[in-house]
Amino acid sequence: MIALEREASLRVEPGTRVEITCVSGVVWVTQRGDLRDLFLARGESLKLLPRGVTMVTALEPSMVRVLDCGVEPHAQHTWWASICRALARWSRLAARTTAVIGSSAAVAD
Repeated sequence: MIALEREASLRVEPGTRVEITCVSGVVWVTQRGDLRDLFLARGESLKLLPRGVTMVTALEPSMVRVLDCGVEPHAQHTWWASICRALARWSRLAARTTAVIGSSAAVAD
């Protein structure tokens, strides 16, 4: 459990899947890429999507429990796997583009 004083924040790194439970007090949860402001009161919990940096800020002295649910499988890939996925997407896009251009060229002849 983590005790947070009023206006103190806890930072959760991107790619980390956690469940945050407010044991006491009230906390404000903001996540990069999410326009919502989420508030947790005593007894409420939230499972975070592993997207961007998440900040948990105490609006009053609070106690939170953070349960680590592991790292998202996608975040475990190496940079090489990311390049291979990008090349595969490019290849599929090139195949679709060629098919469209080929059909248009056949109609024009």
